[in-house]
Amino acid sequence: MSPYTAIVRMKTISERCGIDHARTNGRFKREREAWAAGMLALALSKLKDDVWWVEVETVDATPDTKLRQIDQTANGNVINTRNIENVDWEENVDDIMTVIRKKCKRSYPSDYLLVVHARNYGKEINFDRVIEEMKRVQSPFLEVWVIAVVGLDDVKVVRVSPGLPVVDLKIRAELERASKQVPFLKRGSRGREPGFYDAGTVFLPLPRCD
Repeated sequence: MSPYTAIVRMKTISERCGIDHARTNGRFKREREAWAAGMLALALSKLKDDVWWVEVETVDATPDTKLRQIDQTANGNVINTRNIENVDWEENVDDIMTVIRKKCKRSYPSDYLLVVHARNYGKEINFDRVIEEMKRVQSPFLEVWVIAVVGLDDVKVVRVSPGLPVVDLKIRAELERASKQVPFLKRGSRGREPGFYDAGTVFLPLPRCD
């Protein structure tokens, strides 16, 4: 699905079911992970003007989500993939590094990205400190990103390992641009040129609130 679709689905769930319920109920875990992947996709698109798609893993245990980008070359389409492990920094954990270090102690494929959704609202993040501390952490991840909502219309997406870049998103403007992207793609069948194709009209119901 497009980043716009992933983000708006989570926004709709929050409006229908209540923000606290949407944030904590396990029924919406995949939607929350897709939201975070969608935010990272918007940030990557802003950095390099690439078009990214969100794929939610529903069969295997890992990765939680994937980002797909189709690079059209003279030799055909090349599908670039970013495998994502999602984790939340919750209010019951004082330091974001506690969450990151715990994840870094586990084994993951070397091409995985760790995406940390900073949900410890009201807790300031010193990104410079996190970047410096990450230099001393033995991380299995190719990259570590932190996504933080810092205002009603502002989201900060920061790569803390290796350090930088920092991407500031004005959500209304970014979603307006992203809304022009095709909502859903499907993978091409065997025998066709590798790639994804417009899936047309797709019915993807939202999880129930109760």
